[in-house]
Amino acid sequence: MLAPVPSWIDIESIKLQTEEAWASVLCAFITVGAAVTVGWIMTKVMKSKQFLVSLPVILVLSGIIALALYFRYGWSVRTAQGILLMLVLLYASCSDLTSHTMDDCLWVMVALLGLYSISTVGLPSMLTGAVMVFMPQYLTALLSKKALGGADIKLSVALAFLLGWERGLAALIAGLLGAVIVMSIIQTVRKKRKKQPFALIPFLSVAAMAVFFI
Repeated sequence: MLAPVPSWIDIESIKLQTEEAWASVLCAFITVGAAVTVGWIMTKVMKSKQFLVSLPVILVLSGIIALALYFRYGWSVRTAQGILLMLVLLYASCSDLTSHTMDDCLWVMVALLGLYSISTVGLPSMLTGAVMVFMPQYLTALLSKKALGGADIKLSVALAFLLGWERGLAALIAGLLGAVIVMSIIQTVRKKRKKQPFALIPFLSVAAMAVFFI
């Protein structure tokens, strides 16, 4: 005959906690699985376009970032927004690394994803961020030949719209600083002083995703 369960043990509470734990694991599995699956399909598309892309890298990044987003924001629309943003930025980064170009549909997609941020960031902050990021770059493009490319400007403005003015500016500044530091190191190691075009979008993407978690 089994011994009676002590009165201080709440069986129903334990069952509920167990069910919640399994539900959380299932949601995390679905989140990561969906991100990796879309990442795999996206990689196939990029390879068909002769992009510089690595399937293992895309799959690992998709899975890790999706899991991190789930732990940060849970089973929510915010997590879905972050995953879609991550996938768009991965595609844009590979495109920039390949040909230093980016399809206009990509920055439009980022801007559309930003519509959800109206409820979390606020439209005034989003519009302010877009203007604050756009105007300096636009004026620089008019007055200097060393301005950023059109794709870089469009994407950074769309990211500022999605993130809001504080985080949008932070992402732009961090991305530019990261690019300057990394490219300076590369030029020093390779002993190449000739200025050549480089891909800025990957740096903007890393900075934007880092800021997205804040």
